[in-house]
Amino acid sequence: MKKARILSLSLATLMLLASCGEAAVSGGDTSAASDTTPAETTSPYLDDLPSDLNFNNETVSFLYREEIADEFWVETADGDVVNDAIYNSMRSVEERLKVNIEVTKRPGYMFNVRDEYMQHITNTILAGDDTYDWVDMLIALAPGLMSEGVFVNLLDNQYIDLDKPYYIDGLVENCAIDDKLYFVPGDASLGYIKCAFCLYFNQSIADDYKIENLYNLVDSGKWTMDKLMEISAQASADLNADSTYDLEGQLGFVVPDWNQPRGILAATNSYMYQKDSDGEWQFVYGSERDCDIVNKLYKLYYETDGALYPAISNTTPSDLETYNKIMNKFRSGEIFVISAEMDDAVSQLRSMLDDYGILPYPKFDEEQENYGSSSRTTFSTFSMPVTCDNQDMAGAVLEALSSSNHDTVLPAYFEIALKTKYSRDNDSARMYDIIRETMYLDFGYVFNNAISDPLGLLKDSMAVENSLASNIASRKTALETALTKYIDSIKELEG
Repeated sequence: MKKARILSLSLATLMLLASCGEAAVSGGDTSAASDTTPAETTSPYLDDLPSDLNFNNETVSFLYREEIADEFWVETADGDVVNDAIYNSMRSVEERLKVNIEVTKRPGYMFNVRDEYMQHITNTILAGDDTYDWVDMLIALAPGLMSEGVFVNLLDNQYIDLDKPYYIDGLVENCAIDDKLYFVPGDASLGYIKCAFCLYFNQSIADDYKIENLYNLVDSGKWTMDKLMEISAQASADLNADSTYDLEGQLGFVVPDWNQPRGILAATNSYMYQKDSDGEWQFVYGSERDCDIVNKLYKLYYETDGALYPAISNTTPSDLETYNKIMNKFRSGEIFVISAEMDDAVSQLRSMLDDYGILPYPKFDEEQENYGSSSRTTFSTFSMPVTCDNQDMAGAVLEALSSSNHDTVLPAYFEIALKTKYSRDNDSARMYDIIRETMYLDFGYVFNNAISDPLGLLKDSMAVENSLASNIASRKTALETALTKYIDSIKELEG
């Protein structure tokens, strides 16, 4: 699997602009050179869009999930570094391409409103309504609409270049089917990096219990699932003295959302699907190593002292009270390690008094060569409805916005907000880099909901020891049938 490209900060562009400025004010006679050699110009943009694009102030419209819209669009500048970067990036694209960008917000993030949001998209397109040029969806649901023929094949758009660093590396390899790709995640939105799985730990608890330096464990390749179990037991306390660990005691390790265990697949370099020699996806899950990984998850969640896995979600309204209690407990210094998403440093931990650090998910064992990271599939992806009446203009806007955000918004969020403003030590900043550099898209995770929920094998099997093999045996045929049916449905689409 390809790994995600490292976030660039366009220092070369800044240096180039600085050097051009110096040349403009330097002394000396330059007339001879100007008479014989035309001045060489270099575009300040990462993209290859024509410099003379002008869409005469036409409107390009986006639909975005209301609850998280500020990761993509803000109404005004307010002095916050990330907010203003998003605001300025969108304004600069409007000026550059001579377009107006409009954003319609509609509830669609929380679990109880997702069906209505997705149905609104389908109904709008099938009615022939050209209201939206782009629609945002959480990537877990996007594949489900691919087979309905309501979106444009983005591989045909003349202005979208998916080899550019502002799109997720391996996107075409892992998400295109039959040379068709109907959704594009990338730097047009902060969602992908915000939803990256990680662990946060309380540094004060580490000091109190004299726990070894966790950053050194990561650097030495010894940050493993076994080590997480060890430190969870070391830093917990059964305050009720009843041999159980719950939210009333001091906990060593807590998983506050049932989506987060899915990150262990990337962390352990474990794949449910891989391509065969003909480039066709095949179900390959269930090796001896896969079984060992799932059994270790069982031991981590259910047999490790100080560990708690309540199996709730922060996108389910009825679970929010428990979820918020867990986050408050971590902020107050009663949980040592908590699984999380990267943006929790901004949205949940900014008021935390104790110093905290960030870690990647652990490897399976020390023999595993690299760490691996992934992003929760609630992050945003963009699809273009077939009703879009100017596909070239829409493509150019997404390309320019992705390019501009890569240069300005991501550095503001990643380098300034995460690594500087909300990091409590220099090592944490380095851990952010490790997570970012090892992220990749996984076919089985992205397409899970469209191919009969293969991830259910992980969820069910980690709850019962030694059950993965039997669970696969009972479901393998159905999963293979669902995959074949889905792939065939995409191949039948025109374009």
